[in-house]
Amino acid sequence: MFTRPAPAASPIYDQLVEEHGDVLGDARKLAEITHQQAERLLAPAHHPDEAPGRPE
Repeated sequence: MFTRPAPAASPIYDQLVEEHGDVLGDARKLAEITHQQAERLLAPAHHPDEAPGRPE
């Protein structure tokens, strides 16, 4: 997905990460977790007695 910029390319970003933590990286991880949870929760539920793909 997204990668952190190379250290030589952005010394200001590296300094901010040292001072405040990798806020953008943390936000990306949380967004991915939230996306996975939403996909799982919004996926159509199948009951054990129903054939997959069979309309209700």
